[in-house]
Amino acid sequence: MLSDMPKTALVIPCYNEGKRLSLPAFKAAMETYPELTFYFVDDGSADNTYEILHEFSGNYSRAKVLRLEKNAGKAVAVRHGILASIKDGNVLTGFWDADLATPLSEMKAFIRELAESDVEMVMGCRLAHLGSKVRRKASRHYLGRAFATTVAMLLSMPVYDTQCGAKLMKAELAAKLFDRPLVSAWLFDVELIKRMKEIYGIPGCETKIIELPLRQWNDVAGSKLKLSKMLLVPFVLLRIFSRRS
Repeated sequence: MLSDMPKTALVIPCYNEGKRLSLPAFKAAMETYPELTFYFVDDGSADNTYEILHEFSGNYSRAKVLRLEKNAGKAVAVRHGILASIKDGNVLTGFWDADLATPLSEMKAFIRELAESDVEMVMGCRLAHLGSKVRRKASRHYLGRAFATTVAMLLSMPVYDTQCGAKLMKAELAAKLFDRPLVSAWLFDVELIKRMKEIYGIPGCETKIIELPLRQWNDVAGSKLKLSKMLLVPFVLLRIFSRRS
């Protein structure tokens, strides 16, 4: 357990996650971190996701459930939860994928980075190396590397992994990054970094953002990102980088 842990929120965007939600893992995290609150955002699910979350939240005051009547996309769901968490006075806020591909045990290292330095955003980094247990399909790994290289060139910054679904930041920064709607429903992570660049410049970003290599990450089946969306990546990036955020 972290001593002097600040009031922290994790937004969990959920779309048709009824079969993948590991409620015992969320329960264990709340028991381990007494200052942690989960904001589950049901993004207009067509399955029983909302019913499962509603029942779960009835037993735990630090498991809040927000509901979007229609499916609006991950960016809208995350923004909705982030803004609610800021309003509730959380000092740190961020988002984590509902499938827990990044285990919640990794959160401790994120919080320490934010508490012990001037860093304002910590991004999970899926870097396979000796001592880590990062497991990705070869096809997703190589597609991811091609995408990350392209984004790094567009941003003119050496970012390695924009799309890892585990990010934590200081609430003051989150208020600036999420103060207006995002362009992309699923490449919004890139847009957040671009917004930081517009606020702080490249030198500022290199001191205020840290990519933290994960000790463990698992490629969980059931990804919502299909090949049809991957084909749209160049057009989405064009929209993001052709306009000022």
